[in-house]
Amino acid sequence: MSDSKQFFKDLNEEVQRHPAVNHPFLELAASKPFSKRAWLGFAQQLYPHVHFFIPYMEELLLNTYDMNAKLIVAKILLDEYGEDAAGASHPELFRRFVRACGGADADASLLKTPLDAPIVDLVQTHMRLCSEEPFLVGMGAIGPAHEYAIPYMFPAIVKGLALAGFTAAEAEFFSLHVDHDVEHSHMLEDAMMRQATTDEARANIRRGALSSLATRHELWSGMQRRMTAIEKGEPAPTSGRVLLDLTKNYKHVPDAFWPA
Repeated sequence: MSDSKQFFKDLNEEVQRHPAVNHPFLELAASKPFSKRAWLGFAQQLYPHVHFFIPYMEELLLNTYDMNAKLIVAKILLDEYGEDAAGASHPELFRRFVRACGGADADASLLKTPLDAPIVDLVQTHMRLCSEEPFLVGMGAIGPAHEYAIPYMFPAIVKGLALAGFTAAEAEFFSLHVDHDVEHSHMLEDAMMRQATTDEARANIRRGALSSLATRHELWSGMQRRMTAIEKGEPAPTSGRVLLDLTKNYKHVPDAFWPA
């Protein structure tokens, strides 16, 4: 167990140093007062990841027979479903932010906005990590690379949203994750600690974390290009695919988490 504790200490430090966690985009977002139009561009590209995060976790739940791990994943899923936000699921909290960017039209755009290649890769990579790879690979992607890393990344987003004039309620999706992901990180680390007893198990956790962070780095790079281009009135790159092109490839992922 002492070897496992040292492993997670070293891995967490590696995550803190990772280029994705220290991406120049985060410093830019925290210091430049981007327009709400630029933040809408950000939201449209980030939403597919928000949309799929519950399915990532649900796939993890099905990808292990370990009852302790299932219990911890299920507890975190309850927060994703809305238990930590007075019944508002995390996709719904994100829609509150989107509507603050541009009203009903912005909200409707989430399902039909052409997506940049990095977000498509991020979603497809995480669905694969959580459903097709060994369970601990998926846990590495969701634990160290998300629940542990988000509190180091999202404060810059929260600061940038305040600069742009968003209210605390409109930015709650991001601030909530800063507050709650520390607890979630500890819960997932506990679940992994019980299984990280071999070199292979620890290698799987690290592989999942680094695979996830690699896609996050590319996402932040794409966000920086997109938001800067929007402010300059220039076109931003796109893969031509939309969210509905992604959901149709997965049987248990809905097109929307709200009534039509």
